[in-house]
Amino acid sequence: MGQYYKKNKIGTCECMYYLTLAEAQVLASKGARDDDDIAFKEYLEDNTTRFRFPFPDEDNTAGSVDLFMAHNGKREPFKTFLLPCPIEINHDDICISNSHPGGGYNVNIFLPCLHSKEFNALNIRTSQGGAGEQFIGVEFQAIREGKIKTIFKCARCRQSQRFDDSDNEKIKERAKEYFSVYEKSNPGQFDYAMKVIERIS
Repeated sequence: MGQYYKKNKIGTCECMYYLTLAEAQVLASKGARDDDDIAFKEYLEDNTTRFRFPFPDEDNTAGSVDLFMAHNGKREPFKTFLLPCPIEINHDDICISNSHPGGGYNVNIFLPCLHSKEFNALNIRTSQGGAGEQFIGVEFQAIREGKIKTIFKCARCRQSQRFDDSDNEKIKERAKEYFSVYEKSNPGQFDYAMKVIERIS
C-alpha cells in the first residue's frame, strides 16, 4: 500500500524510501498528516517506520518539505551505499531460478547467503575467490527506543538489520580504512564516503 503526502509518494507501508527522517520531523512539527490522515508524529513514534537515509548528495533538500516535494520524483527509491562489514550479521536465503533450456517448469532453489555459516557448512563449489569480503548497504534511518538508528542490509541476501553502537563503530572504522585509498585518487568519492560514514548511528 503506497503512502502519499499531498499526492507525492513518500513510501510504501512502513518504508518511507522517498522521505527522510528530517523531513518527517518537519512535517510532524507542523502537525501534518499524510493523505491517509495518519499524523507524521505517529510515524516518528511507532517504532516501526523506516525513513530514507540522508545521503550527502541530497543535502539541498534535507529538512525542507517544499524542496522535498519539488525533488522527490527525482529520488532513486531504495537507494543505498555499500560498506565493508567486519562483524557477524544476520542473513536470509538467496533464491536461484533454474529452468529447462527448451521449456518446462521452473524450479526455485533456496540457498543460504554466501556469507553465512550455513553456506560455508555446505561446502558448495564457487568461482575463484568465493564471495569475497562481506558488504552491507546503508538502507534507512529509523527511530528505535527513542534513538536514531541506521538500518543496513546484507549486500547479497538483502536481510535488513541494525546494530548497537559498538558494532556501528567497527563498521565505520573498517569503512574508513577501505575508502582511504580514494583520498588522493578520487577525492570526491572519498569525501562522499566519509560523509555517509559520519551519519551512521
